Amino acid sequence: MVEEVEKRLSPAEVEMILRRASELSARDRYRGDEEAASVSPQVLVQVAAAAGISERHVRRAMWDLASEKTAEARTLARKLYGPSRLRTTREIEHQAEKTRDHLESMLRVEQGLKLRRRTDASSLYDSGDLVGAVRRALDFSGHRALLKAQAVELRVEELDDERCSANLTVDASNQRGEYLSLGLILGATLALLFVLAGFQSPIFFLGVLPTLAVPALAFRVAYHRTRMAIRRTLEALLDAAEEGPPKPRKPDEGYEPPPGKIQGLKPIPRFVPQKPDE
Repeated sequence: MVEEVEKRLSPAEVEMILRRASELSARDRYRGDEEAASVSPQVLVQVAAAAGISERHVRRAMWDLASEKTAEARTLARKLYGPSRLRTTREIEHQAEKTRDHLESMLRVEQGLKLRRRTDASSLYDSGDLVGAVRRALDFSGHRALLKAQAVELRVEELDDERCSANLTVDASNQRGEYLSLGLILGATLALLFVLAGFQSPIFFLGVLPTLAVPALAFRVAYHRTRMAIRRTLEALLDAAEEGPPKPRKPDEGYEPPPGKIQGLKPIPRFVPQKPDE
């Protein structure tokens, strides 16, 4: 009798299977009360242990998830357009001081932000003065999405000698306020035209509500695209931080001589006419 050998799964396969299973379960799950679909942290730790995931990693992941849900007041702007604070946290296999210096350099050089406050715990950046506002308005490339934010906060927490936790928090409430104001102003202007036309023909009153709603929905989509661009920028910054700071280049490495100059060529001696007796 040949004993059946059980197939073992690698950690990468376990992660893929669990992610896919959760997606299928969320798609087919009946929308009942939230209490029936909730899972306690203790049960989650036990399930993860059965899949070969340590409790320390599960607790760390739950802390990261909780830290991403930033506190924000329940205002009308949030109900209509969504939250304005975005947070991204990642554990990086580099020293905390080097990681912080690298992220601060990228925020200043690549994103064009200005340092406003720096303490031992965090660093705060924004787009700067009037010049920064002009650069933000004229930036159509999408490579400097953080210029549109009101403030960017960087926190780097040391875990051990070779590991740290990087936390980037962006406040985009200014962008949400601008899109909300533009949507209301444009919608009110168009609705006023339909109201004036409605005094001549009452059928135009039917277009008041659509003209109020369409601009608000259009600017809501634009705001969500801005949030997605900010989120991609934050992920790209943390990806670069995981790769580490670039290695210092040698003096001769990457040097290109100016046009018209050939390396290694000695100068031609000037021609001096000889005397007849020579």
